[in-house]
Amino acid sequence: MFRASINGEWQIRLWLNPELSLPTTPGQLAPTTLGQTHYVEQWFRFRPYLKIGDFFEARASFDLTRAIIAGDPTRQVELSRDNRSNLLSPFSNGIFDLRQLYVEWTSRIGVLRAGHQQSHWGLGLVANDGDHPPVFGDYRQGDIVERIAFATRPGGARSSLVMALAGDLVFRDRLSSLLRYDVPIELPDPRSSSTRGEQSLTRTIGGDWGWQAVLSAFYQAPDCREGCERKRIGAYVVYRGQQNALGDALMAGFADFFARWEWPTPDGTARVFAAVELALAAGHTTFVRNSFRPDGHTVLQHGGAAQIGVERENAFRVVLEGGYASGDDRPEDDVQSRFTFNPAHRVGLILFPEVLAWHTARSASIATDPRALAQPSRGAELLPSSGGVTNAAYFYPTATVNITRWLDVRGGAVVAVASSDFVDPVRTNLYGTAQNYRGGNPRSRDLGLELDLGFQGRNNLPGGAKVLWGAQGALFFPGRAWDDGAGQALPTRWLAVVRLGAEY
Repeated sequence: MFRASINGEWQIRLWLNPELSLPTTPGQLAPTTLGQTHYVEQWFRFRPYLKIGDFFEARASFDLTRAIIAGDPTRQVELSRDNRSNLLSPFSNGIFDLRQLYVEWTSRIGVLRAGHQQSHWGLGLVANDGDHPPVFGDYRQGDIVERIAFATRPGGARSSLVMALAGDLVFRDRLSSLLRYDVPIELPDPRSSSTRGEQSLTRTIGGDWGWQAVLSAFYQAPDCREGCERKRIGAYVVYRGQQNALGDALMAGFADFFARWEWPTPDGTARVFAAVELALAAGHTTFVRNSFRPDGHTVLQHGGAAQIGVERENAFRVVLEGGYASGDDRPEDDVQSRFTFNPAHRVGLILFPEVLAWHTARSASIATDPRALAQPSRGAELLPSSGGVTNAAYFYPTATVNITRWLDVRGGAVVAVASSDFVDPVRTNLYGTAQNYRGGNPRSRDLGLELDLGFQGRNNLPGGAKVLWGAQGALFFPGRAWDDGAGQALPTRWLAVVRLGAEY
């Protein structure tokens, strides 16, 4: 028996939003904004599949021309993993980005998989493949590893207990990149408020060697054939060793518990579900060592998220999500306690993917500016959240209602507070006192309220293909945590996205 297929998609997005004011290097005049008010992004993603008999299969996945094809570039946020500063992201291959290419062999004792693979576990707070469509926004980035993995049912073929062991060479994730990239860092002209700088430097990112040993075990519903992830309880443990191009190292363990289960409603027409993921990271790193901490820092971070919801197929889906990520209000001590969700776990459209992401990225840019610090900060590339939740506790309810078979309407909200004092480590280093990212009082923890709304249409075409179209928008009312040193509030922000695509 021989089966082969190649599924794919094409997507294009138009993003519109007002200028975002951002701090700049002390003593400099420009740029004091992000610089990007609109852009058009498009990509193709293909997923070839081959199966021979009942025991062998091969899968691939790759993106073509994932790029910004029109619009404004961003400024001085180059160290973000999703910086949108030029046509192609410096943290992917852009024109051709291979995401998966692996073979899998199924035997009587288990499944052996080897090759270039995406990595995902649970809700995707730690390991996320960047291939799960969120309610708002798009799937982006994702973890990719060179992996050899073996999974088995130690109790026999009918057992509900599954155990897996894997060894990884990390190709790309939030913490590292095997490939090296020279990222140009634009420095603002100190003599004018022009939007383009006259000086620049280049920072080399990547060239990291990261190794992981992974052990997971989970129980899933007996006789599971499809949708097994809907009824699963398990744990995922990783030991990671990583060394960057400067010779700095990370040695850490990650423990992650995940559970999801569902139950039918009394009338049998819908199902109620609940899910939770809890993660802990502990270890030691010299990535951000300095003259005060030449031996590096202890890593002790934790976070988690929980969901409860109800859904009826082709009718509606309502989810209440809450999450927590530890912060670090004492960047001068010897403990790195800021936990950051994987950016591919999307929460809303503005607060975490835009406002927090760009403030942390601008902070990293300032940390690399030799006019601010004589010795650019080590580990500055780890400061940007790149859209992930960090130093926050949030509540994120969403609802999707199918108006017809070809149109759904979706709404949501994000309300969040900082989980510790809202401290920018770079400003604290520059000024000697704790400040937030805009120079304000870090003890103000109210991050604000976001309201999201959107719709998506689907039209079927011959041959199983379909056209997707729609729009999404958001309003963000900033909290006092974004006030600057003069007590000036960050203005209310909006964002609009026009969406068009095709799948087959």
